Amino acid sequence: MGKKIPLLLFLVLSILSEAQTVVVRGNMNDTSSKLPLPNVLLMAIRFNDSSLVNYSRSNAQGIFNPITLPLDTYLVILSHPKFNDKTYFLVPSPSDTAYNFKNVVLPPKSVLLNEIEIIARREKTYYKGDTLIFTADSFKTRPNATVEDLLKKLPGFKVDPSGKITVQGKEVDQVLVDGDEFFGTDPTIATRNLNATSIANVQVFDKKNESSEEGKNETLKVLNLQMKDDAKKGYFGKVSGASDFQKYYEGEALINKFKGNRKISLFGLVANTPKQGFGGNDAYKYGLTGEQGWSYDEGSGSWTNNNNRGTGIPQAIKSGFYFNDKIGKKTKINTDYTYNQNNLWQGSQSNTQYFLTDTSYTNTKIKSSNSRNESHSFNFRVVQKLDSLSELTVAPKLKYATTGNTSEQTDEFISQENVSTRKTEVFNDNKGTNADANLLFTLNRNFKKKDRNLKLNYQPVFSANSSTLQLKNHFLYFQNQLPESLVVQQRTQENTKSEQNASVVYTEPFTKKFRTELSYNYTWNKTNNNRTTNDYSGAAYDIYNPLLSNNFDNFRIINRAGTKLIYEVKKYKISVGTYVRNIQQENLNLTSGNKLTQNINNILPLASFNYKISQGSNFSADYSTSSQQPDMQQMQPVADNTDPNRISAGTPSLLPTFSNNGSINYYFYKGISDVHLYSGANFGNTLHQISFTTFYDSLGRAITKPLNVDGNYRGNVWLGGAFPVFKKFFKIDYNLNAGVSNNVSYVNFQKNITQNINLSPGLSFEKSVENFEVSLGGNYNYSIPKSSISVQTNQPYYTYSLEGDISMKLPHKFILSTDGKYTNNGNRSPGYNINYFIWNASFGRSFLKTENLILTLNGYDILNQNISNQRTISSNQISDTKTQIIKRFFLLKLLYKFNNQKTKIEDDDY
Repeated sequence: MGKKIPLLLFLVLSILSEAQTVVVRGNMNDTSSKLPLPNVLLMAIRFNDSSLVNYSRSNAQGIFNPITLPLDTYLVILSHPKFNDKTYFLVPSPSDTAYNFKNVVLPPKSVLLNEIEIIARREKTYYKGDTLIFTADSFKTRPNATVEDLLKKLPGFKVDPSGKITVQGKEVDQVLVDGDEFFGTDPTIATRNLNATSIANVQVFDKKNESSEEGKNETLKVLNLQMKDDAKKGYFGKVSGASDFQKYYEGEALINKFKGNRKISLFGLVANTPKQGFGGNDAYKYGLTGEQGWSYDEGSGSWTNNNNRGTGIPQAIKSGFYFNDKIGKKTKINTDYTYNQNNLWQGSQSNTQYFLTDTSYTNTKIKSSNSRNESHSFNFRVVQKLDSLSELTVAPKLKYATTGNTSEQTDEFISQENVSTRKTEVFNDNKGTNADANLLFTLNRNFKKKDRNLKLNYQPVFSANSSTLQLKNHFLYFQNQLPESLVVQQRTQENTKSEQNASVVYTEPFTKKFRTELSYNYTWNKTNNNRTTNDYSGAAYDIYNPLLSNNFDNFRIINRAGTKLIYEVKKYKISVGTYVRNIQQENLNLTSGNKLTQNINNILPLASFNYKISQGSNFSADYSTSSQQPDMQQMQPVADNTDPNRISAGTPSLLPTFSNNGSINYYFYKGISDVHLYSGANFGNTLHQISFTTFYDSLGRAITKPLNVDGNYRGNVWLGGAFPVFKKFFKIDYNLNAGVSNNVSYVNFQKNITQNINLSPGLSFEKSVENFEVSLGGNYNYSIPKSSISVQTNQPYYTYSLEGDISMKLPHKFILSTDGKYTNNGNRSPGYNINYFIWNASFGRSFLKTENLILTLNGYDILNQNISNQRTISSNQISDTKTQIIKRFFLLKLLYKFNNQKTKIEDDDY
């Protein structure tokens, strides 16, 4: 049999330079002695015609004189009379034309070469179709890095402390691992526990939302973590524990066993520190929106600055399993279960200024709460190939949760003359259960004609929620003759939802470039909310309160049909279309017998344009229309007196909203020069926006009801990027965000227009070399609120921060890292212009031959200055809030990483 020559394929694809020549250099070593090998002939042969273009011979030091070649594809052969030849297949590009054969060793003549070795060098980032791909190994990460650390290094990526990911200014909706959900919808289990070095590439793309539920986004921004092949063989994982041996602790374990298509993972976490307390989704699940950064309420037109840190004293327990496998050639199954328990104690103090046309007053509030939330989530998906063109997917999802919250709140109201007028003391104890189930059926049928496709979806959805609230309100009055009073009540609430969703999408290609998409969606929805309130008689809750009780039904049928025309070539994709929608809605007040019927028609146009300028740059523009249905709480006409100073009730006649949304985005990345930029803008206006009308009575109580308004709009622009300077000595990272909003509401029956202008620039300097990383930066946020009803609310305020971090690997396997952040708040209420410096540090050492056992001492908030300080501005009020947060603590942490090869897990393998 003939010899098979080993083939080393170096594939370089880029767009940065206009060089038209290839430079080849290198050096040779002797096979046995490893000493320099002279007289090795290097020949560059043009691949398409086998002509010899240039050659060189190694000198006494084994070094070749560099040779220059025209830009082309070559076979580079290294030959010596005493050794076998070695051949390289070289495919250069105009951007990367220097190649160095470093320390090459030729195989001896006696060795029969019977295999081919292929190695490919890839771009740091490139487009493949509509998918943006980042090659993970091209981005340096610090030792023991997780996937979250890797994402923070990728151009255009931002990850906030809660785990929420944004790419080029857009939030990621779904995180997948090898194309599948990993532990359901909580992305932090993957991003905070998988090793960065187990990831081959990170993919970002948009996909059509499988859910047929009305009101869901048409597309989802998806991030897919593609694992390396060697990471999917055998087992790997980590186990860690940390404690101060007094109060605080963290424990974590992730065990993975992969074999081909079979993946089994077990996960567990227990902690009572803010680092592990709540992920991005938990805050929204359990109403802990104070966990997030800046938040915006379209209805009230308010911006909230939460300083990007969790509040309160948390305690979290999470555990679960994940299983994925392929059975035979036609069946793929995926399932996971997650148990989640979150406890949170919160204490807060707020100062709110209310401005009316004829007066103003201040409310100081002190509140403490203790919440306990427990949930079980189960997801299952089976994908069955029916034949070579048809595929059926069945995906049930189940969730059961119990919730509990106990709170105590004291409010004091102070007149503009600085006189205390009244005081309330509120105690609430609320317990509830939530059950949700849905089942998605998807039949996907391709045809022999390319791009012809039929997709059928059917999704029934069911939920049942119940809660029992016991409340006690104590009222004290100082400036009038009203007597002291006490209200003690119990409120039970039962909510059920039943929904049927069906859709059909048919795609027909006219030519290779043109195709059309026809679609039809049907939704049947019935929701009931039954609220019963009983007053306390002295012995039991047995006095029915009709003013705070109501049974309400909402019935809705939605039909939507539309078409979309798509033109797509290699670099361009253009689509235009429209949907026609009809909503038939009936609201039935079962308590009073009143019925309201609505029939609403909408035309919903859309258009998009995408231009893939090159492998590293892209431009897109989108226009869409959307509509949001009012929820049951906004429609049910019954007062909610959970907070007796802020009472709300629903409006049955609310109409759906109608929004126009437009956006543009541009992105480019140059891998060799390591320069990237992303920019974009969006604008939207909403008709029939669900806003609020608020009436303040003579005691200062607010009674709020939703209503439809016009005149709301919002716009945002953003710009960000990074570039190296001084021959890549360090990198400058910059960002700029600006936004404007206009929102309409009513205060004491008077129209109020609230405008907000927000400007947020940021700049940082980064230096990264082997075993050492340092960064220093700052951010500034300036907000200009404006209200038409009262100039007193037109008070600009700012926050700026300076931060830096250093990490390094020291001799003898020691590791040191430290970070600090100074925050300055200005133009707030007295006592809320708070400035503080948070300093964290970690010092550790790795052990064992594999260095997979790591012991570290971690200090958090070493200067003991941590605090949560936020400001909210809405219509006629300004609220400043300080919230209890964990301060200084230290943890001794032991981490053990393992794999079946029993080798070092190189988290710093660049």
